[in-house]
Amino acid sequence: MRVLLVTPFGFQNVGIRLLSAVLVREGIDCSILFLKRWINNRVFPPTETEWSLFENHVKELAPDVVGIGFGTPYLKLVTEMTERIRRVSKAHVTWGGTHPTMVPEDCVGRADSVILGEGEAPLVDLVNALKSGADITGIKNIWTRAGDREFRNELRPLIADLDTLPHERMLEAPRAFIAENRMYQGDPLHNYPVYRALASRYCPFHCAFCYNSQYRDIYDSKGRYFRNRSVGNVMIELERVRREMPRTRRIHFDDDTFVFPVPWIEEFAEEYPRRIGLPFDIMLYPGALGEKAIRLLAKAGLTQVQIGIQSASEEELARDHARRDANDAIRKLAALFKELKVEPVYDIILDNPDATRADKDATLKFMVDLPRPYNLFLYSLTFFPKSEVTRNLLERHVITEEQIETRATKTFRQFRLTLDYPRPAEEKYYASMISLASKNFLPRPLIRWLARRESLRRRPEALRWFAEGANMIKLAKLAARAYWRGEFGVGNVPLLTRRYARMIQ
Repeated sequence: MRVLLVTPFGFQNVGIRLLSAVLVREGIDCSILFLKRWINNRVFPPTETEWSLFENHVKELAPDVVGIGFGTPYLKLVTEMTERIRRVSKAHVTWGGTHPTMVPEDCVGRADSVILGEGEAPLVDLVNALKSGADITGIKNIWTRAGDREFRNELRPLIADLDTLPHERMLEAPRAFIAENRMYQGDPLHNYPVYRALASRYCPFHCAFCYNSQYRDIYDSKGRYFRNRSVGNVMIELERVRREMPRTRRIHFDDDTFVFPVPWIEEFAEEYPRRIGLPFDIMLYPGALGEKAIRLLAKAGLTQVQIGIQSASEEELARDHARRDANDAIRKLAALFKELKVEPVYDIILDNPDATRADKDATLKFMVDLPRPYNLFLYSLTFFPKSEVTRNLLERHVITEEQIETRATKTFRQFRLTLDYPRPAEEKYYASMISLASKNFLPRPLIRWLARRESLRRRPEALRWFAEGANMIKLAKLAARAYWRGEFGVGNVPLLTRRYARMIQ
C-alpha cells in the first residue's frame, strides 16, 4: 500500500507530519505533498499550472490512499482537489482535520471516507483494511458511504499517552512542495529558521471562538481531553531537529496554551538548555502559569510569549468569548516580562459585530496603559461553523448564515487584521488606534490626544494612514532584528519569515 498525505497552504503543519510518522512506523509507504504556502491574507487557489503539477504528481506516485487534512475555509478547494485526483487515480480519498471533524455531514458525500477527531489509529486501520480488502464501514472515527447507506461510526477514546506516538520520526517521509508554479522535491521546512513543536494536545480552557469548545463537546466522556508529552519525549524530537535541520534558529511551541505542572516545567527548564539550547517562544492563556514557572522558562531560553487578551471588556469577554476578565493578571505578567526581558505579543479580536462602543473603549484604554514594548496580533472575528460564538450570534440574529466561514472564506483575506481592509469607520478607527498603542516610539500622550478626537471616529482615513506608516517603521525594526538573529528564511520560503512579516502591529 502506498499513501499520499496532502495539506493545502500549510507546509509547517505538525499534524500531517505526525500522521506520516505513524504510518512509517507501521511499515506503510507514505509521502507528503504540500500544496502552496500560506501568506497572511493572500490566499489564492492553485493556478492551472499548479493543478497540472499536482495531477502529474499523483499520477506518477500512483497512491492507493490519498489523505487530505484541512480546515473550514478550504472546503471548496479540497472538493476540487478530490475531483482532480479521481481524474488520474483510483485511490481511496479520505478527508480529515478540523472541518471534517466539525461538519462531517459536509464531507461524507464528497470523499470516499471521512476521519473524525484524532486520526492516527483510524488512518492505520483504514489503510490496513483497504490493503486486505476488509470492510471499512465499521471502523471507529470513520464516516463513509456504501451504496445508498451511510455509516457513521462512534469515536474511539482519546489517546491517553502521547509518548506512544512517534514524534521523533516526523522528518522521515518523502516530501514534495508545489508553489509559485513549480514543484520542489524535499521538505520546505528543512531550511526554515523556526521549527514548530507540540508538547501537548488540545487545551484545558473553553473559549467560545476556538475549535476546542467544539472538540470538547464531541469528545465528551472519551478520556482526558488535555494531555501532554513527557519532557524526555519532547527532547528526543528536538534533538533530531538540531541534528537534521541545522538552519533552525528558534523553537516555536505551537501548543494552544503552554500550561504544565510545576514538576514538568522544572524538568523542562533543566533539560532544554542542556540538550537543545535554542531560543524558544510559547503561547499562553492569562494566569495559566505562575511567576515561578515563567522565571524558570525565561532562564531556559524563553524569549517571547503570545497571550490572548481578545478584549479588555469584562462584559464582551463574558457575553461573546466565554472568558473571564484577566486584566489584572495581564498587567502583572507585563511587569514580569519587562523585568525578564521576555517579549510579550498580545492577541486582540476586533470586528465583533456584538461589541459596544464601551467594549471597544475599554480595550483601547487598556492597551494604551499596558507597559511597553509589546507587539500585537490583531485578529478579525471569524464565524466558524458550529463554534460557540457563531451559534450564539446566529441565535440572536447578530449575524447571518452567509457570514459563516464555509461560505464567506473571510480568513483568506482577513485572518490577521490589516488596516486597509474595507470595514465601517468606527471599526477602522479602533483598529488603527489599538495598532498605534503598541508603538513605543510614539508617546502615550499623543495617542490619548488622538483618542479624544471625535472627528477621527467619523473620518478615520488619515488616522489609518498614520497607523500604516507606524507599522512600516516597526516592521523595518523587526526585519533588522530577524536578520541579526539569523531568522530570515532561505531556500524555497520567503526571504522575510512569516513569523516577522505578520508581526506588524
